[in-house]
Amino acid sequence: MEWVKQEFSKSNIISGLLAIAIWGAVIYLAVIQVEIPDLLYAGGMSIIAFFFGSKMGQREGMERAADLIERTMKGE
Repeated sequence: MEWVKQEFSKSNIISGLLAIAIWGAVIYLAVIQVEIPDLLYAGGMSIIAFFFGSKMGQREGMERAADLIERTMKGE
């Protein structure tokens, strides 16, 4: 139980569940051949970037996630 509390305090559990939920929705929409909203895609990418970026350092992960969202919204 102590491990869960430690991981929850680092936001690993929350970001992991969000990533699974959002990417599950993206995959579902792709399978039923519905256009995937850019916001959903950007949200999924930012959560993944944060999730892996937090392993390198929280500040770097947040900067990377913000940069990814900015580029996705601009259409790059």
